Amino acid sequence: MQRIVLIFFTLLATSILVTSITAESNLGNVGPIDPGMYSLEQVLNRLGNKPLLHSIDQFDLEKAKMGEDLIFTGYTRVDGKKTKRISDYFVCTDCHNTTREFRDASSESSADRLNYAKENGLPFLPGSTFWGIYNRTSFYNNDYVEKYEDLVTDARSSLGNSVQLCAEYCSSGRVLKDWELEAIMHYFKRNELHISDLIISMEDKMELTKDNLSDNEKSRLSKVITSSYRQAYSATFLETMSREDRPYGDGGNPEDGKLIYQKACMFCHQNKRVTYLHLDNGKLSGSLLWRNRKKYTDQSIYQIVRHGTYSKVGRKQYMPLYTKEKMSDEQLNDLVAYIKQIAKR
Repeated sequence: MQRIVLIFFTLLATSILVTSITAESNLGNVGPIDPGMYSLEQVLNRLGNKPLLHSIDQFDLEKAKMGEDLIFTGYTRVDGKKTKRISDYFVCTDCHNTTREFRDASSESSADRLNYAKENGLPFLPGSTFWGIYNRTSFYNNDYVEKYEDLVTDARSSLGNSVQLCAEYCSSGRVLKDWELEAIMHYFKRNELHISDLIISMEDKMELTKDNLSDNEKSRLSKVITSSYRQAYSATFLETMSREDRPYGDGGNPEDGKLIYQKACMFCHQNKRVTYLHLDNGKLSGSLLWRNRKKYTDQSIYQIVRHGTYSKVGRKQYMPLYTKEKMSDEQLNDLVAYIKQIAKR
């Protein structure tokens, strides 16, 4: 009996090993493997797309774990010793989620993002999510040149350079060491997109498993896949709304505004977590923001959302702006409607 059991588990282990190798090295034979398990990079390479500039051939789990530490805490440990923090003021997750933000990976709608945040308990942050960043090809897009000028030139098409820009300037920190950047890149690789993350038909998924696809079939499938996720996120800077155009919450949805206030404003401001100003759901916080609603200063919600503040000596913990894609004017009005509600209690 023991021999039979041993033979069974030996065959099972062999089967699992073969299945794993098949999934990684041969997209032409599905076998028991769900095509949704294929990594996006793996599939697009097979379809003839150019490899990513930051492509990682030999993934290292230990490096990825160190990268995760750097992203969530700003430091890691090497030989049991704590490394120097990237920034004394911010960590990556103060501005970026690390998980999915949209049900549809091709969307960048602020309404879709807020709905997904509500359904999944996510913060509503000014930066784009790190989920799927490994599969993007463009960074600091559109109007970010207004804020960072020539610094974005080397970052637009380079994930590594964009991470360095964020570490040194966005987080008021320092340039990453080579091994730190490598660790973060391996973390991104660990969280790359897979076919199962995209909304594409089962027919197209199954076609990916075929051997000897024609050039036309490869071209069509490539278009289907690349249109099903964001290769870049847009960034449109909006000017502060004029006093005459500000609706001051009229017609806004205070319930959505409450969600934005809690998931965006209070994420940083509650108990002065990463800022100098405390905000809560009380009347004092509401009154502070409401009485400054007509101004063009940092105390005006209309000004601060669209322009943020800049890091400077004695005030390194600045506030990033929200682009149109991250918070629409309609959502800003919802936020003001909620501020008015708590101010008038």
